[in-house]
Amino acid sequence: MNDRIECGGLTRRSDLCLIELRGFPQLAGHRTHVLEQFGMFRIPICYLVVSWDADDSENLSICLSLADLARAEPLLAAASTQLNPRRVVTTQPVSILTVYGPHFMERTGLANEFIAALADNKLDVLSICSSISSVSFVVRGEQEHDVVRALSQRFEWPE
Repeated sequence: MNDRIECGGLTRRSDLCLIELRGFPQLAGHRTHVLEQFGMFRIPICYLVVSWDADDSENLSICLSLADLARAEPLLAAASTQLNPRRVVTTQPVSILTVYGPHFMERTGLANEFIAALADNKLDVLSICSSISSVSFVVRGEQEHDVVRALSQRFEWPE
């Protein structure tokens, strides 16, 4: 008997960089300007999370290809000057792993299963975001295969 949770699939994206701008004041339109610059320079952002911390300061996390990092550095410096975050953290290489549905919205306990699968294997997650049909994890590049193995112990997807 298979006790693994059925999923629609797993996608992977490797050779990325995670950039986190942490702890800046909320300013009207500031995210639009920062993200617009990446579009103008044709630098794709493949992961985006906006969050707020305990003192209502904003945090912006993005992933982009390592191949685009050198071109993005002037934009990141300008964003840092404009937003004045308390801290800028860059982690590389990272990978994004996305497990997708269907029917994630109708299933209870999925968030716990994802987190527990990684915690049980002592694996770090740098960032997590989800939608009604998927959960994406940003992990250190060297842990990508271990994370896939840990997830496959609790989840099943077509190969």
